[in-house]
Amino acid sequence: MTWVSRLRVWVHVHDRLPSQDVTRLRALVLAALAVVLLAGCGSVPRPAAGIGTYLKGPKPLPSAIAGLHLVDSSGHARSLAQLRGKVVVVQDTMTLCQETCPMDTAALVKTAREVDAAGLTSKVEFVTVTVDPHRDTPAQLAAYRELYAGTKQDLPNWVLLTGKPKVVDTLWKFLGVYRKRVPQDDPPPKNWRTGKTLTYDIEHSDEAFFFDTRLRERFILEGMPTAGKGSIPARIRKFLSKEGRDNLHKAGDWTTGQALDVIGWLADKRISG
Repeated sequence: MTWVSRLRVWVHVHDRLPSQDVTRLRALVLAALAVVLLAGCGSVPRPAAGIGTYLKGPKPLPSAIAGLHLVDSSGHARSLAQLRGKVVVVQDTMTLCQETCPMDTAALVKTAREVDAAGLTSKVEFVTVTVDPHRDTPAQLAAYRELYAGTKQDLPNWVLLTGKPKVVDTLWKFLGVYRKRVPQDDPPPKNWRTGKTLTYDIEHSDEAFFFDTRLRERFILEGMPTAGKGSIPARIRKFLSKEGRDNLHKAGDWTTGQALDVIGWLADKRISG
């Protein structure tokens, strides 16, 4: 019997007593029980203050945003609405970023591996959505995914998404992700997959958004996470700019352990990592 069930039994038994004091106590217990039920009865505490941004009022994802038509790395239509019932982590990225995105992806992949090792593969979904839909085609995303995760069977709960530019822009505008197209460095780098010279770059913010099983935004981790050299695929390490190579040796704004704390809170299961 859970402690919530025991409280209900206690209230039922003591309700038979005529004492006015017991009646008052019963009312207090019922009020406390209501608060606990509304909170979800979770046993894993919310991450400590100072780690990321906790949204005091859960922010539901509107159906118009959840239902946006996106495309995964296999060319299949996908939407965030299909993930309702799972804890969902959404992260912005760009496969041709030379500074921070490789670290963002490495941290996401490491977090996903720990979640899978904890037996939560079917309960948590990791979603990487591009900020560069013109160049991040399904084929580009598939090659990027393979570099980090290997076969499609590895990390089955990690999906990479693109879509029509207006659709992708709608998603990021709603979530508040900064994006700005800027000139490329001189000399310009080449696409690590195709060898084609790049003609522009995109400045963007780095965020990881955490949604509960009802697709309500609950938590945000902002900035570049900590990622060591060994977590970045060799082909991507070679593609990094000087700033990107320097970032390999820096402490980031958040860690995979902190991401696991957020996921554990939302999934109500402690995850070591």
